[in-house]
Amino acid sequence: MRFRMGSQTSARSTILVDAKIDGTPVRLVDTGANKTILNAKSFCKTEMNVTRPVNRGAGIVGNALRLRVDLEIAHQFVFSQRVSVMNLEELSRRFGIQFDGLLGQDILNQFRSVRIDYKRCVIELEL
Repeated sequence: MRFRMGSQTSARSTILVDAKIDGTPVRLVDTGANKTILNAKSFCKTEMNVTRPVNRGAGIVGNALRLRVDLEIAHQFVFSQRVSVMNLEELSRRFGIQFDGLLGQDILNQFRSVRIDYKRCVIELEL
């Protein structure tokens, strides 16, 4: 069984994925990150004690909270998933797009296969 997700637009070869976190619509960026990270500003109405991430080689490092959320992607799949919450505002500015978090391999590896089509801005998931 295959499902497609992704937006009809991309920014700088980055696919934006519409999802829901605890029922709230969010827009995630597929960056190839290992873990799913949510932007504290998008995720919470109150101020969280998290810092901006710092680039370290191939990844980012920073103060984060680990929380369990319900994540819905492709209008089909709901996962109870542990995610990190960080201040991603600076990263959003660097990308030149507004997003609510990074879609990580911790979500994508729950599927049998994942196919990324950058030209059509689509990610296909197969159970």
